[in-house]
Amino acid sequence: MSARELRTKYMRDFARMSRYSPLFAWGIVAGYLFQIGLAVLAGGYLTSLPLSWLTVLGSILLMIFIGTRFRGLNNIIHECSHSTFSDSRAVDTDIGKFCAVILFSSFNDYRDEHLTHHAHLGDYEHDLDLQGIKDLRLHDPLTPRVILRHLVTPIIGRHLPYYLHMNLSAGDGQVFFAAKMVVLFTLFLSAFLFPLTIGIFLALSYVLAYSSLNYWADCLDHAGIVGTQDDIAASRNILAPWPLRVLFFPRNDCFHLVHHLFPHVPARHLETSHRILAQDALYRARPNAVPARDVAPAPEDRAVVPAE
Repeated sequence: MSARELRTKYMRDFARMSRYSPLFAWGIVAGYLFQIGLAVLAGGYLTSLPLSWLTVLGSILLMIFIGTRFRGLNNIIHECSHSTFSDSRAVDTDIGKFCAVILFSSFNDYRDEHLTHHAHLGDYEHDLDLQGIKDLRLHDPLTPRVILRHLVTPIIGRHLPYYLHMNLSAGDGQVFFAAKMVVLFTLFLSAFLFPLTIGIFLALSYVLAYSSLNYWADCLDHAGIVGTQDDIAASRNILAPWPLRVLFFPRNDCFHLVHHLFPHVPARHLETSHRILAQDALYRARPNAVPARDVAPAPEDRAVVPAE
């Protein structure tokens, strides 16, 4: 079964899945900002303690956690680029631009680039998402040597020229450009007053943890299968335990194959969609969709999406 056949079979049912209300959507964004702020405050407390292996370990863990929260905001930008976050396209645009301010990105540039990824997945000439990281060779077959290379790449910082891009342009409009300047000025002032706290728990979390997690996520999503001709074979799901998913795959980012098959499905429903698809024998048989250990006979070849 091809991606087109799966889409034809399930598209109508999946189209009924609901999005967040605008107020609830903004609340989710506020929740991520609150987590980042709380973690930075905790980091500030750690820097006030005598240096020890416990404070070093705690600082590293906090940096990783803050990097995962940055990824959560980035994933919200991704949802907004598909207009699947809230039930208002205009609100999605505003939220996407707001989160882009926090991450020094551009929502409009991201959306234009990312939509080429869905239209031309794995085609380096037209897939602008993957074109920019072509030199990192995600297309190489996954041998033990290649897997080790992907693990080590962020540790030695080789990924930084490809993943560390601060977009300070006015591409999202003058209001959001001004907001970027305010955030940048606030960070410089805060760094002057609290250099260790801001340097370690915001700057390094952004430069090292956030960028590394983005690279490894791209590897998990597409490494070794870039360039396959059918969308059903060109990305994969990572069915990690729930606590790891909440931390390292915010916004159901682990169901990447489902997202490529049905980019109109809101992230909140990706797991539900995967469970429905997993009752389809041909989807269930694919190791990039359902790991072999999770394959079990399905009672039906077609499931019905529960009404919202």
